[in-house]
Amino acid sequence: MTTTVATKLSESEARLLEKITEEYGFVSKSEVVRNAVRLYLSLLSLKPKERLITLRLINEVVSPSRISSSELIEEAHREEDLMPPFCA
Repeated sequence: MTTTVATKLSESEARLLEKITEEYGFVSKSEVVRNAVRLYLSLLSLKPKERLITLRLINEVVSPSRISSSELIEEAHREEDLMPPFCA
């Protein structure tokens, strides 16, 4: 099944989409959007803790900080211990 979707982007979103397309070697902006949608849907299928860890790892790859991935995972585990039971 194929679905076609049209969307309006702000100027800054359009510039970022263009930049990502070029920087990461995507064939087209449509490919970037398809991959972003697939990633988002995949993340929704994860439990909150797994989603948090995955998002932090992605963030580390895209925008490296002084904190290592292993430190981010340890931090996520500590935060999980503080989460109310209904969030786990």
